[in-house]
Amino acid sequence: MYKYESEFLKALKKEKTTQIPLYCTGYPELEFIEKYMDQYNLKTNNSDLILNNKNYDIIQQMGFDAVSLWDFRRGEGGYKLDNERRVDGWGRIYKGEWYMWDGVFKQEEIIKNWEYLKLPSKKSLELLKDFLIRSSKNLDYPLSLPGLFEKTWQSMGFKFFAKTLKNQNLDFIKLVITFFSDYLKILIKTLQDVGVTLFLIADDLGYKKRTFISKEMWQKLFKNEYKEIINIIHQRDQHVILHSDGYISDMIAIFIELGFDGIQSLEPNAGVDIFSLFKKFKNRICFIGNLDMGLLSFGTPYEVRNYIKKLIAKAKENNCSLVVSPSQQINKKCDPININTMIEMTKIFK
Repeated sequence: MYKYESEFLKALKKEKTTQIPLYCTGYPELEFIEKYMDQYNLKTNNSDLILNNKNYDIIQQMGFDAVSLWDFRRGEGGYKLDNERRVDGWGRIYKGEWYMWDGVFKQEEIIKNWEYLKLPSKKSLELLKDFLIRSSKNLDYPLSLPGLFEKTWQSMGFKFFAKTLKNQNLDFIKLVITFFSDYLKILIKTLQDVGVTLFLIADDLGYKKRTFISKEMWQKLFKNEYKEIINIIHQRDQHVILHSDGYISDMIAIFIELGFDGIQSLEPNAGVDIFSLFKKFKNRICFIGNLDMGLLSFGTPYEVRNYIKKLIAKAKENNCSLVVSPSQQINKKCDPININTMIEMTKIFK
């Protein structure tokens, strides 16, 4: 995408940066954007940074160094179950706009004949290619990809997935995993061909204080597939981040072994102690995130400043690569003053 190395890219490569980079976890909710622009009198006339009706010039003006693009995971696809329920391309069942924690991947025949998961359209990919060519060199754009664990249990439905796991019917689960892994490999290569060089795999693995499944079972089911996927990206000297909400501290060593360049979210409210992770893993992976949404929504600028000071000081003390970001998408509840404080405080440190 770029011929120069940005501060964000240097952090992913675990190199020294002149400034701590900032990452925006996807395009913020519009209600927040409107409040922030009004609060700080931002205006934009730069049409070069518009993609799918989202103006990324705002993200640049706010002071972020990178923002993920979430609009290119799949094309349109799915069908109606009845007047109230529908099935999307991933096989998930929705009622209205709400996912019902259920899916239709319950039989081998359904998976083998599934025709609703399609790549982004040719027109969509052309828009992305054009955007990357003309986009600002002040921003990096990791492309968000579907995660294997999330899509596996969601397409099966949580209860059916849990029951299948309990009954040790791992062959069926592996069939679903392979289905999504094959799609993901094709999607990555398709995105690489239009100029994408940075990827973020969104795969929530944790609850509060614990993971969804044991790390031993996760490795048994997902490790080899992820190793192949990461290799596809690294073969082109490109980079990949894993995003996961929830408690994932016990999984970090596995992510490092697999070769993920960064880990994003590191949600403190779920029990992730990033300061312990700094001490344990040093500069073996880039740490991205850790600004809790509760702090950014209901905390004070004083509390945000103090946390940023501590976060950066401890990262430097342990020689860790750090990118500051909210743990999740910036939503309408976030206080613009707190988001601005996070950005400005990070930029103070050289």
